[in-house]
Amino acid sequence: MSYARKRRCIRRSEATARSAPTTPWEWEALRLVGPLLDAESLAAASCVSTTWRDAYSADYLWAQLCRSHYPSALALLPLPDNGGDASDRDSSPHRRLFALFRSASARRRALPPPRLALDDVTFAIDIFAASGSNTISFAVAARDADVKTSRFQFEVDLSGRNVAVGQVNYWSVRWTAVQTGIIGVAPAAVVMLDAKAPAARAFALGIGERGETWARETLPVHGCGGSVVDAEVVFDMSAGEERLLEKVRLGLIAHTRYVSIDDGLRYLQHFLL
Repeated sequence: MSYARKRRCIRRSEATARSAPTTPWEWEALRLVGPLLDAESLAAASCVSTTWRDAYSADYLWAQLCRSHYPSALALLPLPDNGGDASDRDSSPHRRLFALFRSASARRRALPPPRLALDDVTFAIDIFAASGSNTISFAVAARDADVKTSRFQFEVDLSGRNVAVGQVNYWSVRWTAVQTGIIGVAPAAVVMLDAKAPAARAFALGIGERGETWARETLPVHGCGGSVVDAEVVFDMSAGEERLLEKVRLGLIAHTRYVSIDDGLRYLQHFLL
């Protein structure tokens, strides 16, 4: 039955209820109809008259709906008295319980969009050999390094720079995120990763072969909670006459997967705004 048709039926019933006295037979008819109605129809019908309110606010009707839709909710009875409507509280605790769980879906609102944008963030990368000598350093706008996916994962192509990485045991890498793009907000920076990438992970590359090594570090959980997030920087290397650094990839990982761009920006804004 459509909503408009339900309302027409209720209005006709309301007019009838006002013009004619209620008889025991009518009362029994209301009780027979009640178990066939859904929650919206019961709530609307209970507003028709005092007689209908008594019939359709009956606790057993709402208990039936709770058992059908939210059976786990029954474990919460009796609900605490926190100063709500006394008549509703006394007449139908199951109706209160049903309303509580029905409202739960409306409360599950989507997270607000991040206040940071990719245009507001620059990444600074410093890579050092085990000896402490600087291998390469650069800064790149997050927007320019975006790999055009929905994930907080970025890539910088270094193949044109001929960056020789040499034969070392490891490389130290520091990844710093800098907020510089918001007018009226002072610049801020946060170290996302400061760790070592073992050279052994890249294995012994033959001429023309490629390999990779990476550094990963767990970031602090921000003040409002959330899942554990790891920062990761990956080196892509190739071997020719010497070993060259081809690409640097960086991103944020939660539960073995890169987080979304919005989740990554929401994480950064706790430290940069």
